[in-house]
Amino acid sequence: MRRADLTPSVVAAPLSGPAPGESVRTTTHPTTREADLSVETPTPRASRDRASAIPADAGGGWLTFAGILLLIDGVLNFIGGIAAIDDSNFFVGNAKFQFGDLNTWGWVILILGSVQVLTAVGLFARNGFARGVGVVFASLAAIAALLMLPAYPLWSIALFTMDILIIYGLVSYSSEDY
Repeated sequence: MRRADLTPSVVAAPLSGPAPGESVRTTTHPTTREADLSVETPTPRASRDRASAIPADAGGGWLTFAGILLLIDGVLNFIGGIAAIDDSNFFVGNAKFQFGDLNTWGWVILILGSVQVLTAVGLFARNGFARGVGVVFASLAAIAALLMLPAYPLWSIALFTMDILIIYGLVSYSSEDY
């Protein structure tokens, strides 16, 4: 009876596995008896396609949405700040505020709006720092919108809702780039 000594070929085999889609085979040509002992490890095509089906920028739509909302919110806050500083008839007359007066809150939302517009530009460039600044200033703008309720209630609630959507869009996006 003849015995096959496979020790040198097993010891010399590389330790790295096959690339996806390849089968496990030895580099030596098997004899007739060894041909029956070959092992193939098939890789299902579905599992390979599933990994490539997820886009690399998954969630980027929320980031773009938040950037657009931040730009719109910043422009509206900027215009509302100018209107409040000018004491225009746009706001409710004789409104009582928790802190300051209409002129003070006009300056607050004018500055918030300016920073929001600049932050939106940074978000469009996919700047990670702009994402954090956007969350902070959208939070401050949401608080300012609630404190501006006596001046123009429906407008403040609309801006507050936009700020909450901006915060969600910025926080829900996760990428290795940030």
